[in-house]
Amino acid sequence: MQYSSAILIAAFAVTSVFTYGVLDSVEGANGVTMPGLSVADGTPRDCASPRCGSEADTSIIRQREMGSNKATALGRTQGGGPVDASKMMAMFMGGGGNATATKEARDIHAANVLRRSLGERAANGGTKTPKGTLETGVKAAAGAGAASGMPTCSDDGKVKMTYHQVNQDGAGPLTAMVDATSGGTDPAAFKSAQVTQNVPGIGIGGLSAAAVMDFPVEVQMPAGMTCSGTVGDAQNVCIVRMQNAAAAGPFGGSVAVTQSPAAKKRAIEFNLSKRHFARALAKRNAEDDAAAAAAIAELEKIGSATKDDQPE
Repeated sequence: MQYSSAILIAAFAVTSVFTYGVLDSVEGANGVTMPGLSVADGTPRDCASPRCGSEADTSIIRQREMGSNKATALGRTQGGGPVDASKMMAMFMGGGGNATATKEARDIHAANVLRRSLGERAANGGTKTPKGTLETGVKAAAGAGAASGMPTCSDDGKVKMTYHQVNQDGAGPLTAMVDATSGGTDPAAFKSAQVTQNVPGIGIGGLSAAAVMDFPVEVQMPAGMTCSGTVGDAQNVCIVRMQNAAAAGPFGGSVAVTQSPAAKKRAIEFNLSKRHFARALAKRNAEDDAAAAAAIAELEKIGSATKDDQPE
């Protein structure tokens, strides 16, 4: 049975306080996985109600709040306040990767990831989060980057992530922006990017009938973009930010990546080709201008000579 957008919106208005979704992780093309920059261990992933704490690490991303004490360019969360990329980066790139507690956390997280992957698959492409699931990815990632480096985009510039939809207006479609220079600190540094795999929704207000589901998402980095940001001790960092259009939000999250050598080479070559084209175009325009000026001068000479030949 099909429902009109108006009927769906009216139905969801009753649950308008249930309004969240978060970028849970980024899965690098190099096999490195890193938690989303706002993610917090212990956050319930099997509950759609704010009463259970499931909305604690969702980023609330409002343009008017960015750069204030209330929120950064990455937004804010109910549980942790302004989102600071350097906090997650310090944990990921720091020491402690071989500590017993970290190894135990990795074992727990590996089992949790497997359990989540075996959840009920929905026709909309999402995977239902099993009952009893809590977020476990942060402590498990401690020190991982010090050994493996940052997650990378693919050689053709695509970034794969997992988005956890908490409740009905945590849905898509999502939009994406990428910051290649400021490490997620400057709102003006973000550039629009194409979402090549999205979260389903009715297209209005970030609404859908889905809840407590994981969705694969993918973003294509802008052509010619090279990652040059610094976050803590990590260099050549790009920050990818995604959000929906929920009226109470927008809601979403962010991740940190770097480029594979091939992706960086591709971006540099794209920029060089643009410069060569611009120079060739400028040269051609200059030649055309010179030819036009010469033609005008010649016409003026002909006109002057014709005037001199006329009888008085």
